[in-house]
Amino acid sequence: MKPIKIDVLVKISIFSAISFVLMRFFEIPIPFLWPELKYDMSEVPAAIIGFSISPAAGVSVILIKNALHLITSFNLIGIIANTLVGVIFVGISASLYARDKKLKTAVSGMLFATVVMALVMMPVNFFLVRLFTGGQMPNMERLVFYSIPTFNLFKGALNAIITCILYKRVSKAFLKQGSGPTQPPENL
Repeated sequence: MKPIKIDVLVKISIFSAISFVLMRFFEIPIPFLWPELKYDMSEVPAAIIGFSISPAAGVSVILIKNALHLITSFNLIGIIANTLVGVIFVGISASLYARDKKLKTAVSGMLFATVVMALVMMPVNFFLVRLFTGGQMPNMERLVFYSIPTFNLFKGALNAIITCILYKRVSKAFLKQGSGPTQPPENL
């Protein structure tokens, strides 16, 4: 197993901190879907790291961000769900991009990951909501089968757009310091 470079660990740490701050302090409520659902763009730094360094680095940012959030929050359902959503979004899209570093692959990877995220989170949220509420939540079916999938599709699409806008600038900084890919990413 190849040792991880210090500069890669530093970048993962910095982007984990940025991701945590975005999640903790810059949430936007989406009340028309469900009062507890809030958009944050904390998966964007993880996706950028996932595309720039490796899928494992991007997933590490998600795990560290949510571990930090667990220390400061008691919303266990939200933390579990956010961890799974982030791992799915970043893991799938960065893995696909690692195979073919083109804009088309990045965009289609993020869109595919968004759809998978919405589909996977329906049964996961159904289980989590039933587990933590004892199945006594009013309108649970509306939440699990309408509000949460709609929210996840919205969140994934918005994160994909923001990632595409920011990635090129941020990845150039990575290349200057030597921990990114060996060649500039194509078209993203």
